[in-house]
Amino acid sequence: VAGGRATGVRLASGDFHVASKAVIAGVAPKALPGKLLPDGSGDAGFDAAMKKFRYAPGTMMIHLALDDLPDWSAGAELRQFAYVHLSPSLDAMSRTYQQATAGILPDEPVLVIGQPTAVDPSRAPAGKHVLWVQVRMLPAEVLGDAAGRIEPGPWDAIKDAYAERVLEIIESYAPGLRQKILGRAVFSPLDLERENPNLVGGDQICGSHHLAQNFLFRPARGYAGWNTPVSNFYLTGAATWPGAGTGAASGFMLAEQLGGR
Repeated sequence: VAGGRATGVRLASGDFHVASKAVIAGVAPKALPGKLLPDGSGDAGFDAAMKKFRYAPGTMMIHLALDDLPDWSAGAELRQFAYVHLSPSLDAMSRTYQQATAGILPDEPVLVIGQPTAVDPSRAPAGKHVLWVQVRMLPAEVLGDAAGRIEPGPWDAIKDAYAERVLEIIESYAPGLRQKILGRAVFSPLDLERENPNLVGGDQICGSHHLAQNFLFRPARGYAGWNTPVSNFYLTGAATWPGAGTGAASGFMLAEQLGGR
């Protein structure tokens, strides 16, 4: 930044890339103060808002290699779906969220199960299948366990034990699943952040979507147009309006906005 204007990006290697028109960062707000903007933005209010940006609970990912798709007790037709959601009720979902935000491992997390090979058999060897499980929602830092079975500790030490709980839950909906498992890989919220720093605490939606952090308040009041206090420096991605799960809409709309300049 020179004279309040973004001039380019310096990489960790020291290489510098000049910005001919603008710098567009598809990052979580956490990456701005002290990192992408090591001297701050020049606006203390904006910098404080980026530091206080509220992230959502984390996610665990479990990937399974299977001999066959699960035999869902609710009906064989579920074997044809790309996604199966598991949670007994809206009340259970609410309880899970409350537990996670309090730093507690949920006793019955919400599970989103992907069955890619149900719709695309080419994703596995002939006759075999893959399954992925999104375990929603989990604390970034574990302070306790609602089921009282797992001692609090770092995710690296407890992720496999929690994965066993998840498999127990799936087994209750699809008996015999464990006998079909050929292999598994477990990624805790911490693992996800290691792979992608934008997944802060394993938050896959890049920030809470509560009203206080949505619409004209996303990522902060006065900056819903992907602008920042630094001229020609823009923030895009799920942390900005219109949020997560919108098909890269923020980048598309910003590109249209910049195209007129």
